Amino acid sequence: MEVHHDQDPAHHRAAPDGVPGPLAAHAQTSTQVAPETHPAGDIPDNQAFVRYASSAGGYSLEVPEGWARTVSGTHVTFTSKLGAVEVWTTGTTGTPTPASVRAGELVTLAKTTPKLKVTVVKAVTLPSGPAVRASFTSTGPVNAVTGRAPALENELYVLSHAGKRVLLRFSAPLGSDNVDAWKQMSDSLRWR
Repeated sequence: MEVHHDQDPAHHRAAPDGVPGPLAAHAQTSTQVAPETHPAGDIPDNQAFVRYASSAGGYSLEVPEGWARTVSGTHVTFTSKLGAVEVWTTGTTGTPTPASVRAGELVTLAKTTPKLKVTVVKAVTLPSGPAVRASFTSTGPVNAVTGRAPALENELYVLSHAGKRVLLRFSAPLGSDNVDAWKQMSDSLRWR
């Protein structure tokens, strides 16, 4: 029977408690875990949210804390460096359907949203009631520094309440992982 001895000197180093052995090598070579990285435009899982209320729009919802807010009538936009949340109302009446959103809201958005390409339009139910969710890609505004326009992924929710339609749009760079944050915000919509 042959016995092999470990020739690795690290194997015989003292462990943190002063005991030599195989753990010594592990203790000497262990490294810190790198911080978690997120794709550009990703809303971090630990993002804090605050409730925003619009008396003109007749709704409230949770939005990321610290994002810049711009208000113009019933249209409000919250922006970070790479993402946006927009909410606005229209005078359109009636319960939205996938067909009405394709023929109405998405046609209107396509006039001001470069390269809008619809991927899914379907009826969904939010805590605030029935809605239509449209997922689409588009091109964002040109970056003044790089001269490039980023590809964006978008979700649009269309709801009806008190004789008007409420539209809730999320956008972020293509490939961002914002499913949880967008769900939290859309589920937080309440009528006032």
